[in-house]
Amino acid sequence: MDSLRMSEPPRLLRSVCLQTLALASAALIAGRPWARERIAHEPVPAPKPVKAEQRFRVVPLPKPPPAAKPAPAQEQAQAAPPPLPAPKQQAQAAPPPRPAVPAKSAPAPVPARIAADSTAVHGVRLRVMVPRSPADLAAHLRRSGGCLVISRLEGGSAEVLQVLGEDGREVAGPPCDGVPRVLRDDSINQALGDPLGRARAAGSGELVLQVLLSPGLPGIAQSALRARFGPVSEEEMGRRAAESGYELTCFADPAGPLRCQ
Repeated sequence: MDSLRMSEPPRLLRSVCLQTLALASAALIAGRPWARERIAHEPVPAPKPVKAEQRFRVVPLPKPPPAAKPAPAQEQAQAAPPPLPAPKQQAQAAPPPRPAVPAKSAPAPVPARIAADSTAVHGVRLRVMVPRSPADLAAHLRRSGGCLVISRLEGGSAEVLQVLGEDGREVAGPPCDGVPRVLRDDSINQALGDPLGRARAAGSGELVLQVLLSPGLPGIAQSALRARFGPVSEEEMGRRAAESGYELTCFADPAGPLRCQ
C-alpha cells in the first residue's frame, strides 16, 4: 500500500512535463515565418449559400398495362380447356324416323243440286221460248245472268255435273243461280258440239241439258199474272188459268231480259 502511494507523484509530474513540452513546440513552430505565411495566404472558405426551401408534390401516375405477349399456337392449344363431354342424351342413338304420313287429299266438292224442271210458277203452267241459235242464247244468258248445265235427273231434283260456256266446253266453278228448265230440243246441243253426248259417254244415268234462266223470273211472271187476273191469291190464279187453259209464256229475248205474257 505504501509503495503504491509513492509511485503516484512521479506519474503526475511526467504528465505535466509532457504537456509543457507540447506547448513549447507549438509556440516554436508558430514563430517560424513560413508557418505564418501559410496561415495568412490560406483563403477563408466562403460560407455556403443557404438554398431556398423547395417543395415538390408527388403525383402518382397510373401504370401502363403490360403489353400482351402473343402466345405461340402450341401454347394456346395447350392452354385451351378440354371440350366438355357430350350430354348423355346426345350419346344415345337417334330414334328411327317416323314413316311419312300421306297428306290427306282435299274432299271432292259436293255436287250442286237444283230442281229438275220448273213447269209452273205461282200455280200457273209455264212455257219458256228460248232461241235456237247458240249465239242468241248466249247473248240472252249474258244479259240475264243465266247459264247452261248438264245434270243427272234423280227423282224430283237434278245433280249438276258440268257448267258449260258459250262454246259448249266445260268451265270451272259452281252453276249460276236461276230457274232451271230442261231443253228438250236437241238442236242447241248439236249446235254447241254435242256436249250432252260426251257426258253420256263418260257417265251414267239420265243426263239432260238444262238452261238456268234469270233468278228474276218469278217476279216477272207475277207481274204478268196480276196484270191478267188481278191481285188475287196464287190458288185463285191457278184455278182461273186451268179453267181457261191459259199458260204463262216467257221469252228469252237475245236483246234483253225475260218477258212474260
